[in-house]
Amino acid sequence: MPILAAFFAFASVTSLVMYFLTASKKLSVEERVEQVTMLGRVPSEREQALARPLVQRVFGPVAKKMSGAILAATPKSMLEAAGYKLDAVGNPWKMTPGEYVILRIITLILIPVGVVILTGGFGTGKAMLFALLAAGFGWVIPELMMQSRTRQRWKEIRKALPDCLDLLTVSVEAGLGFDAALVRVVERRKGPLSDEFGVVLREMRVGTPRREALRQLAERVRVDDITSLTSAIIQTDHLGVGIANILRIQADRSRVKRRQLVEESAMKAPIKMLFPLVFFIFPTLFVVLLGPAVIQIAETLLGF
Repeated sequence: MPILAAFFAFASVTSLVMYFLTASKKLSVEERVEQVTMLGRVPSEREQALARPLVQRVFGPVAKKMSGAILAATPKSMLEAAGYKLDAVGNPWKMTPGEYVILRIITLILIPVGVVILTGGFGTGKAMLFALLAAGFGWVIPELMMQSRTRQRWKEIRKALPDCLDLLTVSVEAGLGFDAALVRVVERRKGPLSDEFGVVLREMRVGTPRREALRQLAERVRVDDITSLTSAIIQTDHLGVGIANILRIQADRSRVKRRQLVEESAMKAPIKMLFPLVFFIFPTLFVVLLGPAVIQIAETLLGF
């Protein structure tokens, strides 16, 4: 019976995960129009409901009620922190903060259930201990993945910033405005920094002031160089000073900082190589160099 209960719990949680993964994929307008054109008429609500997958029809209402209850019980500060983390990583999955919190709760439940099933059910103390440890890992794993993705994105932004600033400076000196120079950067460069500049342009096109769009950029990215750049541009815009010199100074500073980071990584390399040398390479060398001598000494002294 415990194994059967664990199996049903595992199947239920897996179905909920499949629902959230499939429900988050919405049809585009073109796909929807194409479907309506192929049908020749607008389908009724019943036909639309029956056209959905079985998992969504069965577990959809339950999952919506559960997600609503979870989001209602989640502190607002936790949702805001999840939103900041998704913004820092670029949110490639197009998730809302509530969906990220629900994903962490699902992994918190799913991984321990799987561990309990693999270790023999709920009856043993060892299984419960492993389940508690797995629950901790299930709660921490999404956060660790998010932090790793964020650090990698920060690294890519710092690496691309000097070149983007050079292109901005050249475009501004050629007579383009700052907004037009940003458009040129977005068209010519690819990567997370170019994507963030594209977000800034879209916000300005819908009516957001430039200062506010740049402040939001600094809050999303949370990189020191970007914060310094946005502050300098906002101050330049406020004082009415030429922006080309500011961009050139920022480009030089970011390039010097990037070189310093590379030098720092190069200086850390010998220390990082010390552990593989001591634990893997040196023992092998000792075996190769001293092995024949040890064998000869053993043959001479012990008569082997």
